[in-house]
Amino acid sequence: MSTIYSISEAILRLVHGNPIISGRFHINEVKRLVVQVANQLLKADHFSVNMPEGDTVPNNLMVYTYDNIPVTTYKTTLSKATLPSMPIGLPRNMGVLHVSKIDCLEDPFVPIPTSLTGIFKPSEILSSTQISYEVVGKDIIFNKNLPGLGVNTVYIRLVGADISQLSDYEIMPLSADLESQVIQSVYSILVNTPVADRAETQAN
Repeated sequence: MSTIYSISEAILRLVHGNPIISGRFHINEVKRLVVQVANQLLKADHFSVNMPEGDTVPNNLMVYTYDNIPVTTYKTTLSKATLPSMPIGLPRNMGVLHVSKIDCLEDPFVPIPTSLTGIFKPSEILSSTQISYEVVGKDIIFNKNLPGLGVNTVYIRLVGADISQLSDYEIMPLSADLESQVIQSVYSILVNTPVADRAETQAN
């Protein structure tokens, strides 16, 4: 679980190990690039929804997209996936906005609110072909063994705070894989920045 500052520091350590570009960039410029690249990789989009009367949501929320999240068999007949980041808490568990097969985005799985767990079984309200899930801590538990059906990864969209509004030390909504991509992408941008631009960046 990393922050804008810790990722920026990791990138600067790489920069300082390259004598060609060492000392050319200020951490504030690196932080701006971290936010920019993270939003691109997460396909960030503004969260907008009409809530029922009495329900409210914070301002400045974003929707973040995560492709190819691994799914494993769980208790023989079920399966589960680990949330790539913790969504913001919203009414009706809307922080987990969408879960589906990667090739069937228009046919999302059916969320079962935690408050209804144990009151009825998914099989009592769903057809035999429908897939449901419930969120338990950092896990998404599916009512079917997805790997047994040939589904080894899923597509997830989560609602979280706007990265550009986070402080340097608040946790970013990045999985470990995405964090590595952010570091590599920002480092590549810095390495390929023309010398004249580097001088201007340092002056700023």
